[in-house]
Amino acid sequence: AHGRQLRCFDHGGTVGEVLQACFAAHPGLGHYILDDQGRIRKHVLLFADGCRLGAATALDHVLEAESELYVMQALSGGQGEPG
Repeated sequence: AHGRQLRCFDHGGTVGEVLQACFAAHPGLGHYILDDQGRIRKHVLLFADGCRLGAATALDHVLEAESELYVMQALSGGQGEPG
């Protein structure tokens, strides 16, 4: 399955600002990415221009107008390989 591409911001800013613009344009999206404290959820990964961002500092990471931000949900659980 392919993800969905959203264009919410067309100039530089922090990851937090870009995400807030996306949340404003797409109500309901925010709770999938941020928790009740406004922190990145445990199973969400952010990549900016091909580099993984650490959860503790990701929202303050500065993006350029040409930057690409990828938001991915990490998968966990399930069964291991069959015996």
